[in-house]
Amino acid sequence: MPPHADRPGDLQSVEVFSSLGDENRLAIVGALHEHDDATPMSFSTLYDHVDVDDTGRFNYHLSQLVPHFVAKREEGYGLTGAGRRLARAVAAGTFTDVPRLEPFAIDGRCYACGDDALEASYDDEAFAIRCRHCDELVLDVHVPPTVVRGRSPSEVVDAFERWSKLQVDQARHGICPDCGGAVESAVATDVASEIEFDAAPTFTCSVCGRRAVTSVGALAARHPAVREFHDERGESLDDRRYWEIDQYVAGQHVEVRSRDPWLFCVSFYAAGDACHVEIDGTLEVVRVEIAGGEGPSDV
Repeated sequence: MPPHADRPGDLQSVEVFSSLGDENRLAIVGALHEHDDATPMSFSTLYDHVDVDDTGRFNYHLSQLVPHFVAKREEGYGLTGAGRRLARAVAAGTFTDVPRLEPFAIDGRCYACGDDALEASYDDEAFAIRCRHCDELVLDVHVPPTVVRGRSPSEVVDAFERWSKLQVDQARHGICPDCGGAVESAVATDVASEIEFDAAPTFTCSVCGRRAVTSVGALAARHPAVREFHDERGESLDDRRYWEIDQYVAGQHVEVRSRDPWLFCVSFYAAGDACHVEIDGTLEVVRVEIAGGEGPSDV
């Protein structure tokens, strides 16, 4: 059967989304969401929870949600899996909330000029970090409004760092952070970003098309040998913010050794020693070398 062939009970995408085009229908979904999922709501109880003054009109709107978002059972009505996802998205403001944060100062130094003049902002669903001194854009990442909503600026910074790490970890293990679909990894040279990377690891969902982009340095740093290298020298990576690690955000100390096939070398430095990590085109670490007494050449 072709991937997009019609199946009994399925609705075409345009029909599914058109069924949501009324505030009363969203109110029905919201009422069911607030109700105990384990106990279906009777027609009369559900009607009492929605501001519609005519039962016939109410019944019409309810019928437009069945069976995709609302399940009709003998005992009453309840949300389907799709209905619960919709209700959570509406409650979280995923489609309607557009928070904005004016630039505010954060800790950390700029990798470009070394000055302690970083500031963060959030606008148009993008979390950005820029240096006030040299105007370097240190970081610019798409972040959903739910990461920002209801949090103070300092809480947003902490939430962003945890969220971004989890997104990449989930994608690199083959699971889309958005829909849970299978993810394909690759090395891309067409990454649209004001931050210049020669090439970047990408993880693309085969279901929803979501593409997560990270840096070779960020992948290398996740290897246990790299973390052990820093911890043994009292310079744990966990003691620094994501944007304070040059290999993560600027591609510093990252060498492209081969393009066909891809082979990268990322170098980390701590206490006068070096840790060189090789990553191939499958985005797997293939070699780790510790070099004692080898300091960085271009700090």
